[in-house]
Amino acid sequence: VTENIYRRWLIDNKITIATAIDAVREVGNPTILATFTVVAALVPMASVSGMMGPYMAPIPILGSIAMMFSLFAAFVFTPYFIMIFVPPLKVLHKMHKKEEKETKAMFAFFHSTISKLFNIKIYGWSFLIGLIVAFFMSISMFYTTLVPVKMLPLDNKSEFGVILNMPDGTALANTASTLHKMAQVLRNVPEVVAIQSYSGTAKPFDFNGLVRHYYLRQSPSEGELQIQLVEKSERDRSSHEIA
Repeated sequence: VTENIYRRWLIDNKITIATAIDAVREVGNPTILATFTVVAALVPMASVSGMMGPYMAPIPILGSIAMMFSLFAAFVFTPYFIMIFVPPLKVLHKMHKKEEKETKAMFAFFHSTISKLFNIKIYGWSFLIGLIVAFFMSISMFYTTLVPVKMLPLDNKSEFGVILNMPDGTALANTASTLHKMAQVLRNVPEVVAIQSYSGTAKPFDFNGLVRHYYLRQSPSEGELQIQLVEKSERDRSSHEIA
């Protein structure tokens, strides 16, 4: 909206309220259409149910409200403040000339660079090979752990889980016995206040379990311990340090 108002003032070579209003009218329809397109893309996320619902609901609600307020501000507040803080016409012309100069410089740079990539084979092939090499080098960072990747944030919680995967075919009693021995060891950790054991079945899963599909763990050889810690205000170590 602001850009179109300034553009119309430069074309008319004068600053008037009527021109500003007409400039807002020109971009009104596409601005409204773009806003409602974004809102229409966000609204379906509000229908997500289950455990993911509370995490997803704020996105369409707050995003749609922000978009509608932005549309209102563009049509009401922006023209009003432009007319209050309107720059002199000579300043607009000076800014326009500066922008044209920068645009020409960028066009000259990219035109000369891109034309060489198309017209000179060695430049084009070198650029393509460089892109491929850079792509695989970036992918290799995940394998070499140069760039650590986590799906969930590193926070300090009052609980964590210990996953047990026994060899396939292990009897449920052996899995339960192993979990019991693990629990006996964990009881010696001063920050631990409670331990729950789940043998051959999944514990009531949280967001972490939903992402990692822990609710599918139903084999007799699979088990899990749910460790409850004291409140983080009452301990020096974080849950990740304890784990």
